[in-house]
Amino acid sequence: MIAVAAALHLVDCMVLLGRGQALLEAPWPPIFPRMALAFGSTHYQIGGRAVALLNPFTPFIPVFRTLPLFSGPGASNARISKAARAVAPASAPVLLQFLLIFVVLPYCLYRAPGWPFVVSLALAYLNAIAMLGLIWWRLRGAGIATRPLIGLGFAWLVCLPLSVNCLRKAGLAFNIAMDAPQAIRLLPAGEKPRARNDLAAQITEALDETDEGDERHRRLAELRRQLTLETGHGGT
Repeated sequence: MIAVAAALHLVDCMVLLGRGQALLEAPWPPIFPRMALAFGSTHYQIGGRAVALLNPFTPFIPVFRTLPLFSGPGASNARISKAARAVAPASAPVLLQFLLIFVVLPYCLYRAPGWPFVVSLALAYLNAIAMLGLIWWRLRGAGIATRPLIGLGFAWLVCLPLSVNCLRKAGLAFNIAMDAPQAIRLLPAGEKPRARNDLAAQITEALDETDEGDERHRRLAELRRQLTLETGHGGT
């Protein structure tokens, strides 16, 4: 049962991204004081989308998805500062849920079966319901769409291990109002060259998948050239 729960959690940590789309991980001081950016695998993809794996040990850190390249912000997109503030209070109960599912319940199952296990399981379900309510209330207060939480919340309650990722899945239910090149500007200076190189690698893959006669091919090639120049000159 523990292996199944861990496997479900790992599968739930997989995220599909469009070429050039990025995962933006919010800071979590003092342990993770800086924003981080990831673009997923360069070569592994499912249905033409890059595969990214969320850190299975940090479900309490909010994660968001940037806009696809060359797409303007829409009404359903949110500013990163507003989105991060909205979901940040759920970090503590998510950490508690992680400990309940993968530490307390396995211990009770093998060392203290009976009432300790039942109480721990009930606490995990109550915490899942509380997290769902808290996230819904915070997103609604921030003016961010809460409709995706209907399906997500149902999955969290039916399959309890999925509730561990509720904070990150809620953040991934909408795009933030910036694309990957704009998100790179938020990174510390020392991390920008690596991020530009990762984005350029994703763009190279996208160029191979795009007809040379397409307008998108031209725009991708121009963006890759710009990224190369900025990296070569140490631009910020």
